[in-house]
Amino acid sequence: MNRNLLGLSLLLGCVLTASAHVGSPNVFFDGKAGAYAISAIVRPPKALPGAAQVSVKVRDAGIQSLSLLPILWQAGSERSPEPVLTRPLVAETNSWVGEAWLLRPGSYTIRIGIEGPLGKGEANVPVNVLGIANQPMKSSLRFTLLVFSFILFLSALGIVHAIARDAFFPSGLKASLEDMNRARWATLVVLLSLSAGIAAGSIRWRKMDSDFRNFGAQKPEPVIAEIKNQTNKAVLLLRQSEQSLALPSWANLAPDHGKLMHLFLMREPGFDVFAHLHPVRQDEHGFALELPPLPVGDYQLYGDITFENGIAQTLVARVALPEPKSGTFTVRANSPQDVFCGFNNTGSFTASDGPDPDDSWHVEPNLVGSGPKKQLFHGEISSLLMGGFALLFENAADVTAGRAAALRFSAYAADGAAAPLQPYMGMLGHAVVRRDDGSVFAHLHPMGTFSMAAQEAFQKQNRSNASSTRQMIPAGISANEVSFPYEFPKAGHYHLWVQIRIGGKVLTGVYEIDVRAPRSA
Repeated sequence: MNRNLLGLSLLLGCVLTASAHVGSPNVFFDGKAGAYAISAIVRPPKALPGAAQVSVKVRDAGIQSLSLLPILWQAGSERSPEPVLTRPLVAETNSWVGEAWLLRPGSYTIRIGIEGPLGKGEANVPVNVLGIANQPMKSSLRFTLLVFSFILFLSALGIVHAIARDAFFPSGLKASLEDMNRARWATLVVLLSLSAGIAAGSIRWRKMDSDFRNFGAQKPEPVIAEIKNQTNKAVLLLRQSEQSLALPSWANLAPDHGKLMHLFLMREPGFDVFAHLHPVRQDEHGFALELPPLPVGDYQLYGDITFENGIAQTLVARVALPEPKSGTFTVRANSPQDVFCGFNNTGSFTASDGPDPDDSWHVEPNLVGSGPKKQLFHGEISSLLMGGFALLFENAADVTAGRAAALRFSAYAADGAAAPLQPYMGMLGHAVVRRDDGSVFAHLHPMGTFSMAAQEAFQKQNRSNASSTRQMIPAGISANEVSFPYEFPKAGHYHLWVQIRIGGKVLTGVYEIDVRAPRSA
């Protein structure tokens, strides 16, 4: 068999090893379905088979019907079930809700079909459907189950003992020694059989639980990260921690925004350094990149990749960076108190390990982890950017866990004038969300949290007429504004990095917010 075909077939058979983001399973879409502008939220089921909850808001009135069609990658649209109709939400205008049943784990797209005054339209929303982490059993329930199990075990032995003793003599007579010995032997045989069955069941259950935790639950994939020091540069090498035919190969990746991997580095514990980099694939198990001049320290690493079958996966590692090499890059800010936003704007590169022209990084003033510089600007929370610009987080005070909303930002120059945004890798902005404890990580786009590489793969596979969201700039907003649809999965302290381009420079706004829990009804 051709090696590429073998790798792809193994990839299709091992989809349980991949997942997108960390602790943030819901998928958000903000774009076009034909001529209709829509916003959609897909909440995957917690168990399979199960129904994904889908809500869609259409910005046009007069919609006649809205349908959902779940398409599994292996099946394709031709072998998928019939679309299911949604129902309009009475409490909210132009909103529709419905369920899409998903029967097995894997890579899906939820095709949203609309019929209305502007004709028919459709949109594809890629969704990775995997398991969730096991929930711990309460101690009281564990104790109750053990007590009842012990009672059932003793009852079974007592029933067997009575049957073996009393089955072969007339009623009313006393059991003989032979009857008692027969009952004891029968009870011993059943005791051993039940014990062996319980032991075998326990071993089987533990293996199933281990397999689920290792291969079925949604979790990031640990990778090996190491630094290779060269004469005038440091190279970061990333390799799969396991290399076997049972695991999907990095040879079968699809480019997302033109990159096979989006890599994010955050210095801990101060979160005062952030980098968005794009390694170059070296072989089917490894990537490499030339590091920019990031300050020495311990970093948390996250990598986003998408396989050719639409499965998106998040890679994680920790790495200690050395002192930056002199030469290619120099860190300079306007003043020691100013933030520094570095970026490569060379237009092209030929080195096998980078740097990529779209690499960018952000360093807080004095490199001491003093936290992002903030000020009140136009009455809202803002982050100061390099060059005197400010990026406002317009609705930071309204953010609540478990409630979907658009995170809205607007850019201004030092004199208070609106600063028009330019596309950065085809988008008006990129955002990264991380909870303090690392239990939540998400890479956001103005069009949603889905992988555009997965969307394009499904549209190509199924010859779909759905609108593409690549390089799509939303209408109806000011030139200095960008928003990201998202829902914080749980309350806690979060860090946000929002990247925009102004005047050809990639600038990063940094925020720390406390996301509150929803109020009880």
